Amino acid sequence: MNRNRLVCFTLGLILTGASEAQVARDLTLRVTDEAGAVLNGARVQVVFHGVGRDDVREGETNERGEFSANTAMTLGTWIRVEKEGYYPAFWGNDNAANVPVGKATMSVVLPQMRNPTALHAARMHYAKLPAQNEWLGFDLEVADWVSPHGRGKVADVRFRFFNEFKGWTPSEKKLTSARLANPDKSETEMRFFYGKWSGVLELSFPNSKEGLIEKQENYWYYSELRLPHDAPENGYQAGLRYEANTYELRPGKRLVGYFLRTRVKLDARGEIVSANYAKIYDEILFDPRGTVSFWYYFNPTPNDRNLEFDPAKNLFPVDFPGANVSER
Repeated sequence: MNRNRLVCFTLGLILTGASEAQVARDLTLRVTDEAGAVLNGARVQVVFHGVGRDDVREGETNERGEFSANTAMTLGTWIRVEKEGYYPAFWGNDNAANVPVGKATMSVVLPQMRNPTALHAARMHYAKLPAQNEWLGFDLEVADWVSPHGRGKVADVRFRFFNEFKGWTPSEKKLTSARLANPDKSETEMRFFYGKWSGVLELSFPNSKEGLIEKQENYWYYSELRLPHDAPENGYQAGLRYEANTYELRPGKRLVGYFLRTRVKLDARGEIVSANYAKIYDEILFDPRGTVSFWYYFNPTPNDRNLEFDPAKNLFPVDFPGANVSER
């Protein structure tokens, strides 16, 4: 063996060892309910994906609520944890990247199934913001903007945005080619598809003591029930502000949810007589070209803070746009 071949062979061993160290998993799951009580006997399945094969580990959590699994090499990990009477946990597809690499312990919360109820549940995908620089009310019970921009009657939450065109994404030569290839597109359409945009979105509420609570610590992104069963009684803030643009790399999606309090009525002393409650799963996504996306659940019964959704009882019709919501 000559020297050059020896160097390459040795380097290959070093890189292979580094690669295995980087992706090897030695994983312990610690399973509890939402109150922190350990859950023994929870069924666990862990699938470690490899090149041409999968390593499957199955079993139940022990008296400490723990289950351990390991593998030497993997391209990814799929996990499911379930127990009768509790909402299951799942890692795979969109959230698989949140499984830690190397030796780690993961805390898994299985919320108990208590009192699933009928709610208005819908996903608003790229809802067009109908006007700039004015507060736009959105009716959660109708899933539409408040008049004159839609069929809504009550402004549960308000949005206000403005944006700015910052120039063109392609070079002048490529832009000329794009115009020639799209002769039917107006200048407004060309700016939408090929322009650089920045913008600001503000969120607020119309009445005193309405607002929202951002939840990260108790946001179980991997669960069918991602937020606690009931909306909190206190701690609501008046609004949020987002900045976004189309030309810089976006940061990773935050694992966050929100509780909302709206339709508040006060007595003469300023105390809350009644209010309605809602929740939003995941971040509110703002496209500075003029759209907003959010996934919400609204309880139409005043003073009922229960937001544990029964997917068989969506108060929106089956054919309502965005109403195909199976998560709790």
